[in-house]
Amino acid sequence: MKKTEKGFTIIEVALVLAIGALIFLVVFLAVPALQRNQRNDARKRDISNIVEAIHAYNANHPTGPFAGGPVYTASGPDKNTDLGKYLDNLSSSTDDVTVEDNSDVLPDTTGTNVNTSKITVYKGRKCQGLDKIEKGSGRQAAVMGTMERSGGYTLYCQDAS
Repeated sequence: MKKTEKGFTIIEVALVLAIGALIFLVVFLAVPALQRNQRNDARKRDISNIVEAIHAYNANHPTGPFAGGPVYTASGPDKNTDLGKYLDNLSSSTDDVTVEDNSDVLPDTTGTNVNTSKITVYKGRKCQGLDKIEKGSGRQAAVMGTMERSGGYTLYCQDAS
């Protein structure tokens, strides 16, 4: 008489649990990175939209640069401002767009006062690489925002001239 037992061995069960844990670990690590990349892509699109608004403003106002101050808040563009008239709604990743008149003010690169939902337009400046700005002509502007990366933040600059 043959005796056969049906079921799984402890090793088989442990192997299946280990594979399942590995799959959950990969998903758990990948999802936050994907979400961070989506927010950064939205911020880059917002910066490009602001650059387009500056180009449109400069094309329609050849005599002078736009005024400083806040031009966009979480509720939407301030259509009463020079540049705000050319802005459409930005993504939910951007709560504040401000035009900085003082050409001596530079962005915070230390990461101590990081605000990822704020984009700053620096009048009379141009980008020097992706994360620095330098003096430019009066019609130039550097649009700078903060991008997330694993373990910190980095600046992202795009020229608008």
